[in-house]
Amino acid sequence: MPGRPTALTSTLQEHTVTAPDHPASPFARLIQPFLSPRFLKFAAVGASGVVVNLGMLWLALGPLAMHTTAASVLAIEVSVLSNYLINERWTFADQREGHWTTRLLRFQVVSLVGALIQFAVFLLGNVLALAALGHEGALGDYFAQAGQAVGPLQRYVLHPIVDPPEVGAWVYVSQLAGIGVATAWNFLANLRWTWGHQAR
Repeated sequence: MPGRPTALTSTLQEHTVTAPDHPASPFARLIQPFLSPRFLKFAAVGASGVVVNLGMLWLALGPLAMHTTAASVLAIEVSVLSNYLINERWTFADQREGHWTTRLLRFQVVSLVGALIQFAVFLLGNVLALAALGHEGALGDYFAQAGQAVGPLQRYVLHPIVDPPEVGAWVYVSQLAGIGVATAWNFLANLRWTWGHQAR
């Protein structure tokens, strides 16, 4: 009769195997947030922060006649606050949880870690550029300049900070690499921590 399953149909249904859902690979889960419109918004906010930073630096050094170091610190903090406000109202407006002061504090922490990451990648990039582009033994000669009586911390960490290697225009490549790594960190940390776990 129409509508009644036959014995063959019942047998086929019993033996039908549903293809299992394959979870995304760790790499796919890592890059997925960077393919979203949210990341484009975050990058645009970061670009606006550069403008705010430079503008505030000009104002502090010029009309306000501040000390250079103090002016730089003020410009950085104003740009961080500007980035937070725009991200709060635009980039992550749909996933604000808790009190805004908590998010602001977390954003400050993320920004500080991002700055340290950028600086570390910059230093490492300069050293790698010297190793790749310099003469044979250039890297050993460079670290030997720190002196024979110094320890590993002074030789391999403090020396590249105090007396960075001369790598010409490759210094800009190192800087860009640092900016790229720090931007990725800032976005993921703010996405997952500062503004919670409700990313879409």
